[in-house]
Amino acid sequence: MAERIGEYEVHDWRFKRLASMNARLVKLWTGAAWAEGPVFFRDANLLLFSDIPNDRILRFVPDLSGLEGQVSVFRQPAGNTNGHTRDRQGRIIACEHGGRRVVRFEYDG
Repeated sequence: MAERIGEYEVHDWRFKRLASMNARLVKLWTGAAWAEGPVFFRDANLLLFSDIPNDRILRFVPDLSGLEGQVSVFRQPAGNTNGHTRDRQGRIIACEHGGRRVVRFEYDG
C-alpha cells in the first residue's frame, strides 16, 4: 500500500531515507514518448537523457536564472540507447537496445 507524503507517493518505506520529503517536484519538460537513462554533466551544466521510442538522445540545458531550460536533440538516430553514465575520462557510456551492445561515445562523436 502506497503512502502519500506531500507530492510523493511512497511505495517502499526505504525511499524516505533517500529523498527530502519537503523537496518540491518540478516538471522541467514534456515532449518525450518515454524518457529515461539520465546522465548529468556538471562540467558542461547539461543533462542527457533518452527518448527510446523516438530513437534519440536529448540534451537539457538549464537556464541559470531559474528552473526553465532548453531541450534539443543531442543524437538521432541513437540506437534506442538508455542507461547512460560517464567513464573516468568523461566519455558517455550507454546501453544500445537497437544494436544490443554497450557503446562509448568518443569526444569527436
